[in-house]
Amino acid sequence: MIAPNAAPIDPIPVSVGTLGLAEAAAEFTAVAEALAARPGLMAGRHMDGGQMGTGHRDSGLIDSLTEGAAPLAGAHYPAGEVWDQVTHAQYFFHAHPDGDRHPGEIGHFHTFLGQGGMPRGLVPLVLPEMALAPLKLPVKEKGGVSMTHRSARDRGVFSHLIGISIDAAGLPLALFTTNRWVTGETWYRAEDVIRLLDRFAFAETGTTALIDRWLVAVLRLLRQPIVELILERDEAMMDWRRRRSRQSHVFDDRRLEVMSERAVDFPAALGAAHASLAHPPLAGTSLARTSLA
Repeated sequence: MIAPNAAPIDPIPVSVGTLGLAEAAAEFTAVAEALAARPGLMAGRHMDGGQMGTGHRDSGLIDSLTEGAAPLAGAHYPAGEVWDQVTHAQYFFHAHPDGDRHPGEIGHFHTFLGQGGMPRGLVPLVLPEMALAPLKLPVKEKGGVSMTHRSARDRGVFSHLIGISIDAAGLPLALFTTNRWVTGETWYRAEDVIRLLDRFAFAETGTTALIDRWLVAVLRLLRQPIVELILERDEAMMDWRRRRSRQSHVFDDRRLEVMSERAVDFPAALGAAHASLAHPPLAGTSLARTSLA
């Protein structure tokens, strides 16, 4: 089932593009504290490579997504994924099998924006060879999971914004972009995808409200490296196309999965954003914008 969404948070949702950097830092801190304090979850447990052990402390993010269970390879969390019917922001979290993850990664988010949330007149990128070599859309996603509800939303038109690798402490570890065949997305130029990134927001709330807000804050805090990776994505695509276009259509070439990627120091990014605040938020402080209850 689709993750439930209900009453609006604000008349105008706070998006990545409208959220200030200092505000994003305060938002992340307040939401992270609320996630760690959620009753009925195992937030604060010691984790080591995704298993109970003596590693980092889980922030409550992973438990909130999986309802306290260890992430299963290939499964999407939350069940049915999240899709905001007003803004058309979408995301899911999943884990690849052992040996197919970033070092230290417990799983990763894929974030999207559907057609209904895009500005009018946005045109997908069409390569000349598309008329000669039609794309082979994936029957199953990586890990053997059948195509998800995204194919039935927004008439199947959506853009993949960025992937976010998460460590066992529930913090961003790395960012990456993918080739079209990985998610079955509609491919837009990098400059247009950056415009879509700034529209990522949630107007509805429900059981995933804290995670929704966590993602918006993280995308704002890491916006600069995300923008750079989206630009590098298109550079990698064009370079691959020039060198191998006679062998396979670039968007369908299984040899090209990750288009661009970068490790991130999220605590440093968060600290720098907090430093821009005259008075960093105290422990337990929640934002006035919405209740964290």
